Amino acid sequence: MTEVHQTSHNRRWIAAVGGIVLAGSLAACGSSDPTGSSGGKGGTVKIGLAIGKTGYLAAVDTPFGNGVQLAADYLNKNGGMGGKKVEVVPLDMQSNAAKAVPVTNQLINQQKVGVIIGGSTSAATAADAPIIAPRKVPMIAASVLPAGSKWVFSTLQPVSKTNQIDLDFAKSLKATKVAVLYSQTPYGQSAAASMGAAAKADGLTVVASEAVETSATDLTPQLSKAKAAGAQAIIDVLSGPVHIVEAKGAATLNLTVPLIMGTDEVATFEPAAQAYAASYITGIAPQVYPKNTDPQIKAANEKFLPIYQAAYGDKPGIASAGRGWDSVMILAEAVKASGATTGDKLRDALAQVTYTGTMSAYKFSDDDLTGQVNTPNPLGIVKENAGKLEVVFTPTAS
Repeated sequence: MTEVHQTSHNRRWIAAVGGIVLAGSLAACGSSDPTGSSGGKGGTVKIGLAIGKTGYLAAVDTPFGNGVQLAADYLNKNGGMGGKKVEVVPLDMQSNAAKAVPVTNQLINQQKVGVIIGGSTSAATAADAPIIAPRKVPMIAASVLPAGSKWVFSTLQPVSKTNQIDLDFAKSLKATKVAVLYSQTPYGQSAAASMGAAAKADGLTVVASEAVETSATDLTPQLSKAKAAGAQAIIDVLSGPVHIVEAKGAATLNLTVPLIMGTDEVATFEPAAQAYAASYITGIAPQVYPKNTDPQIKAANEKFLPIYQAAYGDKPGIASAGRGWDSVMILAEAVKASGATTGDKLRDALAQVTYTGTMSAYKFSDDDLTGQVNTPNPLGIVKENAGKLEVVFTPTAS
């Protein structure tokens, strides 16, 4: 999956960080307009961009940040957000939740940002939640939502979407028994926990479910268990270089079953496909383009992709950049509707945004802070063919 997170044992120190969080967040004055009451045209929407420009998520968060800046530049050339200039203040939280706490405090207390866009580290988002709530600074993250926070929104697709497309594809290949390899992350664990019931509803059986560390260098033990259990397809909830490790392990074991991999960048998937021919990737909407089943998502990518390619050519990162672009455009809808640049008014406006972007259709509410639970599945299954990605399955056609 594109969205990769801090390993689950990082949760241990989140409680310890809490004291630092609260002290730091209340120590200074906070954003310049904590009520979010400023309206009308003119002024500035100041966005704090807290991402892992270094560390193990740099390959994901760096292009995500590029997408944020592209969207801000585009809006500034076209009237801003409801007439307001957009300013992005980027800081590196080093793909580390402990480092995210002082970064977020700095953005709010020193840089006076009114809203934060966060990257893919779920543990960092959880650590940031108690900082932003008392300051009334909304956050739009690319990670798993922390429990109990109404101030964090997420553009990450719910696990139900990835699970369903992967299981439907396995079923289309006549598989009845599947194995699951999942990352030791909040997203991976959540997906694995719900996979059994989703598989049963699809007429499939999960015969093995194996955890994988994000830094794993050998997956043959997990793959061997999947093989021994009689899996006819292997679905993973992984992302990054471990996909290459998985593919090489499958080749070493002379497997012949399909590997249905979680969302990832093409730069990672290509060597994986070269190592094991029966590799497939769960493609996000820009990778599925132009075969998107939703015409509005297709139109959004027709607009976004030329802008991205003009700036970065064929440089890897489209899967993350699209999510960054959407984050800013969702914020723009809320600013235009409310006239607010922070605070309660902006938060409440975000909870009412309906928008179709490059990654998904979004329909936010207080009951769905991802905006994607009840919207059509934008994902597809993609395979490498002669150096290019070929869409082989979508939710409505195989």
